[in-house]
Amino acid sequence: MKKRKLIDEQGRIFGVISAVDILAVLAVAALALMAYMRFFSHTEANVSDNGFVPVNYTIKVPMIRESIANTIKVGDELWSDDGDDIGKVTNIELTPAVDRVETRRGTVELMEVEYYVDVMLSVTVDGTVNGGRYYAGRAYELGANQTLRILTKYASVNGRIWSVG
Repeated sequence: MKKRKLIDEQGRIFGVISAVDILAVLAVAALALMAYMRFFSHTEANVSDNGFVPVNYTIKVPMIRESIANTIKVGDELWSDDGDDIGKVTNIELTPAVDRVETRRGTVELMEVEYYVDVMLSVTVDGTVNGGRYYAGRAYELGANQTLRILTKYASVNGRIWSVG
């Protein structure tokens, strides 16, 4: 019986298949597995007939006039600068706005700012979830700590997304 080398002169394993061919097959298998994991392995709960899921997030709007904050109501629709529908307000929390103020003694203290409030908006939008990213609709990405301009029927304010999910 003839003893075979592990790799012959032509680079074939046991004289049958090339090591490069094996590496190519493994690379294709790894790419196929990654593609499957990326596009087919995530699960989305509460998917509606149109393919959207309810996405809940909160927006903090710091230091706005109390009169402007009072124009925002539960049920108001929100839009982005580009006209994208970014949800409906489901809850509003107003807290007195606080800012650093230099006192007469020369110290800096946190004090309430008269006629100003901080607003925390809870918002729900029909969106999509893809790879751990949340979208209002299919295109407007919602990310924590993202700043955005919010438009309602009666107000236009700047806010920051506080949490998503």
